[in-house]
Amino acid sequence: MAAAMLRYVDGAMPGKTLKRRASTPERLAKKHASSKKYEENRPSRYVNGKWQDGRPWLVLDFANNSMTCKTCIEQYTSTSSSMRGKNTFIHGCKNAKISAVVDHESSSAHKKAVELQNDQKLKQTSQHLVQSTPAAAALLSLKKGQRNQMTHLFRNAHAVLKQNKPLSDFVWHCDLDQAKGLDIGTTYRNAKAVLTFARSIANVEKKTTTTLVKNASFFSIMMDGSTDISGDEQEAIYIRCCIGQEVVDRFLGIGSPVSTCSKDLKMFVINMLDSHDIDKAKLVALGSDGASNMTGHKSGLAQLLRQDINPEMINIHCFAHRLELSFRDVMKKQNLYDKVMTLLIGIYYQYTKQYKNKSGLRNAISCLHIKGVMPTKVTGTRWMAHLSRGIDAFLRTFRAYEAHLSTQSHEKAKAGGLLKIMINMNVLCFILFLKEILKPLMMLSLKLQAPATTVGDTCVWVEATVNLLKDLRSRDTDQFDEVSEVLTTGMYQGIKLKGQTPSMPYKETIIDGLIKAIEDRFSRPTSQAILDNATRILHFDKWPQKDSHDVKDFGADAIVAVTSNYRNTFHHVNPSFDTDVALEEFKLLKRVLYAR
Repeated sequence: MAAAMLRYVDGAMPGKTLKRRASTPERLAKKHASSKKYEENRPSRYVNGKWQDGRPWLVLDFANNSMTCKTCIEQYTSTSSSMRGKNTFIHGCKNAKISAVVDHESSSAHKKAVELQNDQKLKQTSQHLVQSTPAAAALLSLKKGQRNQMTHLFRNAHAVLKQNKPLSDFVWHCDLDQAKGLDIGTTYRNAKAVLTFARSIANVEKKTTTTLVKNASFFSIMMDGSTDISGDEQEAIYIRCCIGQEVVDRFLGIGSPVSTCSKDLKMFVINMLDSHDIDKAKLVALGSDGASNMTGHKSGLAQLLRQDINPEMINIHCFAHRLELSFRDVMKKQNLYDKVMTLLIGIYYQYTKQYKNKSGLRNAISCLHIKGVMPTKVTGTRWMAHLSRGIDAFLRTFRAYEAHLSTQSHEKAKAGGLLKIMINMNVLCFILFLKEILKPLMMLSLKLQAPATTVGDTCVWVEATVNLLKDLRSRDTDQFDEVSEVLTTGMYQGIKLKGQTPSMPYKETIIDGLIKAIEDRFSRPTSQAILDNATRILHFDKWPQKDSHDVKDFGADAIVAVTSNYRNTFHHVNPSFDTDVALEEFKLLKRVLYAR
């Protein structure tokens, strides 16, 4: 303003502008050194209890000389809150200055947290006031009735879906509940409503699975494919993880990949994991069948997952499938096995495709007063289980088959051909021998399929089964009761058999072949240290006796093998992981267990 008035005064001139000294690097360095010197020589600062006056959110830690904000901790770290962010007052502010408190108090993050906390308190107060009114009590009672109605409807829909029944069965289930006096309402009582309930159930289960996997340190997946009724390929993925020292198996999802080549299967797995928001780096193993698109060393699914997700991941070929393949490797070389399969398959179609034959077999069973059963299918993906069930059904109904086929053989050549094979002494002895061989193999198969079976358990059970097969090999033919009866009398269940008495030279060949095939299939070199030696510490039958000299070093090589294979995976989950600490913890565990 004063400079503007100079124009009204004659001869007045504005003064010269003072030149400010520019900040040079030398001046800045000198200023910084002065500030640093002050900070080094000043007395230590400590948090002051007076700062809490009018600030109920401020929490002072005098022992560590730090400050935290109770409101920000509640709002930013709560799993139920949608707020996300970071500030020093959440983990502890070490800047013991009142200016730090004032700056945090005026920050937008703190104001937002306080606002949200006030809204929550207001909402809780409003709910309490509303619930105390008569109108609220009536509304809650109404909602409880609706909840009970929906509970019955959900259970009916779940039962229809789980039992694989038509959706139309849902309607009469609801009618039945109403006839029982249950209140199920008048809505959602149609077949289409089942799909609505199914989606709701699926969404809840999906969230549960996602939460379980997020809380787990590691997880593995099991994957297998099949075709639906339309012929489209469907791949199902199950996930296995450990939660609270309990192994949990959960169904993750099912879908149709673009094709069954390994690249498309890889994209299918990645998309499935991403859709559930699962950390793929925690994947440690893939369980699958032995198909080349799964286990191929160069371009199989397991190898592609190692390249794109976790190079430390291992592939486990299904143990039950290995056993089935071992059995098939041996039997495909036996001509008698082909005859037995021709007989069992022929009998199945003879009595399941034609009602007249089925009725005649039932009459034969009734007249002979035997506990016979209808023939079962012996072909399928589980060769041993189907074959064992088919042989048991065949031997239980042997007399009825012989009576009915003998009657039909005069008119039908097919019946005569089946009868000729059935009463052949050599074929029947082979069937009875298969029955004895399948007993230990079926027990092993059931153990391998048990959900609680570990890899260490598998090693023990495989060794036990091999020993049982060796015992069977050492037994003479006359020590097989039913076989000995046939060889001695030439009859089975009172029916005269035809053909010469067989010498059964295949007994040693088949048993030796099974032992070799099982040992080969279950001792694959892939990740052998992890799958075999390392997992043996999980089975107490493999632990040395308490007084043994091996107790001191037992298990150390297994711990080292596991930690070496999964070194990066462990550090991804726990950056402070240390193999030496793991060894010390295992030594302590050994002492505690042996002391017990």
